[in-house]
Order: sequence, then C-alpha cells, then structure tokens
Amino acid sequence: MSKDNDSLASISFPVAHKKCAQRIAALLELDDWPHVFGLALELIEGHAKASVRGKTAVVFCAPKLKEVIENNPEFIAALCEEGVAEWLTPFVLGKAKDALPINPEP
Repeated sequence: MSKDNDSLASISFPVAHKKCAQRIAALLELDDWPHVFGLALELIEGHAKASVRGKTAVVFCAPKLKEVIENNPEFIAALCEEGVAEWLTPFVLGKAKDALPINPEP
C-alpha cells in the first residue's frame, strides 16, 4: 500500500452525476454524497476481481435472495452444475407465470 492513503484526489464529472449521487446517498442513508463513489468503486472492484477469476458475482439482489444465497451454499453450488438450470427453467418459469398478476403495474 502506498503511504498516501489519507491524501485526497479530485475528479470532475457532470452535475447530473452529482445529483444522481445525492439521490443514491439519500436512499442509502449515507453521510454525504461523495461516499457513493467509494461504495461504487468497492462494488465494481469486487465484480472485476470475480470476473478476472472466471467467476461471477452478485452485485445486488433482494435481501431475501441474498439470505438464500448466503445460507445455502451447497444448494446454490448444485444449481450451478451443468444442465441443472436448463432442466429446471421450464418448471420455474411456469411457476413464476402462475404467480404473476395478469396486468402488472409498471
């Protein structure tokens, strides 16, 4: 690690990006909008590392899905076996179709 960990760097970007960062900060209840960029870089770095290793990474998902993934590693590994997803797809899509409202709201 370099010795300048506490040094500041500056970047410039369009005002629209700042407004977007402010909205994100408010939604995530962050202290200030510049923290959004640090969080984004951490997420992107994690994804890039997984990608380089030939793996994928979940960048975001519903809290319930996160819980299922984290608490059932053997199940998730089994789903990733060759052919399993293809075999299950028609069943899962059929169930999902039955559960969806006829006229979902946008």
